[in-house]
Amino acid sequence: MAFRTPYGSARHRLPWSWSSFDYATLCEELWAQCGEARFEVAKVHGEAPGSVSTDRGELTAPLVVDALGWRRILAPGANVQPPEAFVSRGLEVHPEGGGTDLEVWIDRSLIRRGYAWSVPAAGEQRVGVGSYEPRDHVREPTVELAGRLEVEAVRYQGNWFPHRLRDAVEGGVCFVGDSAGHCFPLSGEGIRTAFYFGTACGRELRAVVEGKQSRDEALAAYGRFSAQHAPAFERAYALQKLIPALPPRFLTRLLALMGRRRLCDRAFGWYLDQAHPRLLTGT
Repeated sequence: MAFRTPYGSARHRLPWSWSSFDYATLCEELWAQCGEARFEVAKVHGEAPGSVSTDRGELTAPLVVDALGWRRILAPGANVQPPEAFVSRGLEVHPEGGGTDLEVWIDRSLIRRGYAWSVPAAGEQRVGVGSYEPRDHVREPTVELAGRLEVEAVRYQGNWFPHRLRDAVEGGVCFVGDSAGHCFPLSGEGIRTAFYFGTACGRELRAVVEGKQSRDEALAAYGRFSAQHAPAFERAYALQKLIPALPPRFLTRLLALMGRRRLCDRAFGWYLDQAHPRLLTGT
């Protein structure tokens, strides 16, 4: 993994490997495991007492999970919208290409509070920019970065993503992924954490279906599990605020220092542990 600033670069040999996802294949393989489950498409308007309001009518169920994203549609009360919400914004393009390294740029000429990236993903290269400040636009910086890397700015993909943890249970509804703020501050990583917290939520709800615990016990257990991660999320959020304020030359030296094996292993080992894949296997 390479970190670059206008004043230098540092390469970190991580104690584990990053992975990019083929989203379509991922969804197909997950669906193949769903057995007799049914999948319906509807526009969700919000939560009503004891039900979910959609454009196809009212849906009721004893167990409800909101995995609809940062808007947190099923939460009671008014939703806070950007730019007031605790969200970042990101945009990337997917030109053809390759490579082996994840590259990160911290360059305030591109984005003043955020970072840029290039991620190899099979036959394409995901090139983009993320801003911790939701008022700052990211399209022009993304196009500029693509130009610097001499790749095409094609196949755009972008969205808002949260950077503060929120209650994982509210109003009798479980919230998973971006709806619960399960997107790690600083890095903006959200897929691994969505699997991690989604697995924890699913296990609690399955225990209800199997008659091993009550609905209230499941909601309380999942809420506690998510809340236990609050200190780590707050530390990452503090770094998200600190790093853009550091003098660029000092930041460059700091990144080089963090590339030393012992420091790198400790820092990235801690990061992996906050949503470790071992939860998926129960080991």
